[in-house]
Amino acid sequence: MIFETALADALFVNWAVPAGAVPQPPAPLELETVLAGGERLAFVTLVLFRQRGLRIAALPWPRLSFPQCNLRLPVRDAEGGAGVWLLRELVPAWVVPLARTIGRQPVTAAVFDLRDGAAPGEQRWTLHAGRQLVLSARPGAGGGIEPRLGDWPTTVAFFRDRPRAWVGRANDPGSDVRRIETAHPAVEGVPMAAELVRADWLAARLPAVDPQLWTRPHSAFRVAAARLTFELARAPLAALPARAPVPG
Repeated sequence: MIFETALADALFVNWAVPAGAVPQPPAPLELETVLAGGERLAFVTLVLFRQRGLRIAALPWPRLSFPQCNLRLPVRDAEGGAGVWLLRELVPAWVVPLARTIGRQPVTAAVFDLRDGAAPGEQRWTLHAGRQLVLSARPGAGGGIEPRLGDWPTTVAFFRDRPRAWVGRANDPGSDVRRIETAHPAVEGVPMAAELVRADWLAARLPAVDPQLWTRPHSAFRVAAARLTFELARAPLAALPARAPVPG
């Protein structure tokens, strides 16, 4: 089933954490890791955005708009293709039945409060999903950018240019794994200085990560509104063909 939507002002906030502190994806997916200072590091990404006009591509209506927050880990598939493993998606409560029935997604109901800050381009996201998550971001360089992944466009591409998303239980090769294929245009990643004011929800989802690491994002960037097409599918991991990354 193919869907179309627009993502408004998507904010990516990324952390580098010890690879052993995050769950392992279903085989044969593997975490995307780097070696830095003798330690193997994986990455955690929060993507916060507003869906605008989400609809089934073959139908003009209905069109749904709502805020969303995705927790994901960069991974590689058996052929080395870049993708992400979706750990959790936060959406308003009214979206949950639709996402679970139609998309069979790992969604949790959340209350969202998105406000503009005093400075131009500044935002503050507050989410309540059993536990609280509060994040603020403003334009400007931020984060340690260690380990280095290349220049700034290369860093943005590392986290964003991942056209295949996977949903499945950790450490379970027999899990009911689903994939989401996406295509979107190339857009610039504007550097942001992000601060995680309250990390209760994130710490509960990934309890093995040192809480102090959440105060030090690796990098953060925002991308302008862009149209997005995605397809929901289900197939055994071993039967899926490789696909080259889609720029953007």
